[in-house]
Amino acid sequence: MKPRSTSLIAFLLLLASAAPARAQAIPLRYMWTQGDVLTYKMVVRTTSNISGGPQGNGTVDQTMSQTLKVTVSAVAPDGTPILRQSIEAVAVEITTPMGKMAYDSAKPPGADADPRVQSMAKTFGGLVGEALSVTVASNGTVRRIDGAQRIIDKIVKDLPRDPMAGGMAQNIKQMFSEDALRTSLEQSFSRLPEGPVKPGDTWTSQQSLGADAIGKITGTSTFTLKAIEGTGDAAVARIGVTLTLKQDVPPGTGSMSMKLGNAKGEGELLFHIGKGRVERNSMRSEMPSTITMRGPDGATITMQNDTKTTMTMELVK
Repeated sequence: MKPRSTSLIAFLLLLASAAPARAQAIPLRYMWTQGDVLTYKMVVRTTSNISGGPQGNGTVDQTMSQTLKVTVSAVAPDGTPILRQSIEAVAVEITTPMGKMAYDSAKPPGADADPRVQSMAKTFGGLVGEALSVTVASNGTVRRIDGAQRIIDKIVKDLPRDPMAGGMAQNIKQMFSEDALRTSLEQSFSRLPEGPVKPGDTWTSQQSLGADAIGKITGTSTFTLKAIEGTGDAAVARIGVTLTLKQDVPPGTGSMSMKLGNAKGEGELLFHIGKGRVERNSMRSEMPSTITMRGPDGATITMQNDTKTTMTMELVK
């Protein structure tokens, strides 16, 4: 009996040692080397179906493509990097019931172009070549952002002096606020778990965004490690993502306010384990809302807005 018992133990040990490495918990960490340069192509497509407005029902489609360059400017002794993130090119196409507008930074509009396109060139085009300095932890937590105010000042300075420009300037300031930038960066370069994980494990992260018209909105992302694909230097983590948005603080009492409905999203992250970088990030989201506006005559207008967005960011080199 003893030899048979010994053989059984040996067999069980053999099974344990033969368990695939992908079932073991592994750390997921961003890895940065000074001088490294990564280029990503990001495409965001948004469709907003609006009903109840003064001009009746309508649909607004917008597609924005960006070429994003990430340069590792420096790496601290503890491994914390300072990243220079810049937009190298941008193209925007907007279709409304009133027609279509398009802007491409590779083909600047002429002096006789549609004034609306010229305004797009001054706003979106003003971003090209400008850079943010971002300090991040190895799990993707953004610790510091520098350079936003310089970009705001540059774009606002070039806007025309008219009532429409005032609204655009306010939108630019909100887009480059600390919260908005942090949320955008941590959604593109998703938060990683604090400790090692194995397929089936989950972790979460939260981002907050606030403005007078929307109050304070908190987004909770839940990540699930679906699988480890490939082995050795080619191993890639496939991570599922779900997103929920909650309006924690109601909007202010200005001329426009928005009440958020059941906003949610889902996506997928492909993360190269050995190189410590995002290979591809995608997200599909829907955000229904009720918008209340007060006109110059004091009358209140209520509109329903159902916005669906798809975002893909993929490493190109």
